[in-house]
Amino acid sequence: MGDEGVERQVTSVAKSTIILKDIFHATTGTIEKEKLVQVYPDQLSWVSTHLTGPNKYSQFLYRISLEAKEASILDFTGLHLDYAAKTDAKELAERLCMEDAAAWNLLAKAMEKELVK
Repeated sequence: MGDEGVERQVTSVAKSTIILKDIFHATTGTIEKEKLVQVYPDQLSWVSTHLTGPNKYSQFLYRISLEAKEASILDFTGLHLDYAAKTDAKELAERLCMEDAAAWNLLAKAMEKELVK
């Protein structure tokens, strides 16, 4: 999705469960995050739980719902734990919403490129 300095390793644990290990390389150092992702294809949903990293035990639930004949909506619920946050909860929530929206836009563009191929 265009993120430079990021590595991802995927390990299959079971038929519908994987562990994602993301390694972020920055000038301030390296951050590693592991997430347990459980996929529920019949419900068009998945759950991502942080196992390690600065947001350990954070959990995110995603569900895709049909909105119109050729449109869908992503419903998202999240528990974001930030042990080092020095801002209030409202500021943190606003920042995270903006960051998440930007990441989903990058994903949508990457998926659109794949559809055109």
